[in-house]
Amino acid sequence: MKKVGAPKGNLNAEKWTLEVSKAFLEKALLLSENPDYDFIGEIAYDLKEGKNIFDYLIDKFPELTEYKARILTNCEVNCFRNVKKENINVAIGIINLKSNHGWTDRQQLDHTTQGEKVNTGLQIHVSSEETQRTLKELMDLFNDEANEHV
Repeated sequence: MKKVGAPKGNLNAEKWTLEVSKAFLEKALLLSENPDYDFIGEIAYDLKEGKNIFDYLIDKFPELTEYKARILTNCEVNCFRNVKKENINVAIGIINLKSNHGWTDRQQLDHTTQGEKVNTGLQIHVSSEETQRTLKELMDLFNDEANEHV
């Protein structure tokens, strides 16, 4: 009889097959439907794994990506609902939503420059050639990135 698998005592053998991974993620998904779970790390802990197991399994089996997305969505909804119902400390809920679910207090959007310098379009017309040269030198100095102090 041919032996299959790693030798007895080998702690480095890979246990995460597609089938085992899918079964694990299905258990995790079921747990995430319980309103007591609002952080994926708690689910991993209760399943005797580290929270990075989800990323590892998704990297290994991209076809299982939807499981993690649904688990995270369930955790986010659970947290939000528990905060609304005051089942959990509001501050802790807010920290969880910000740290683990991408929530922010506000977004600052730049609809005009996409991070580029703003060209004010300021035009100054002077008749004196000397004043024109002086203004040009000042503008060149101002626009030179090496002169941050200006």
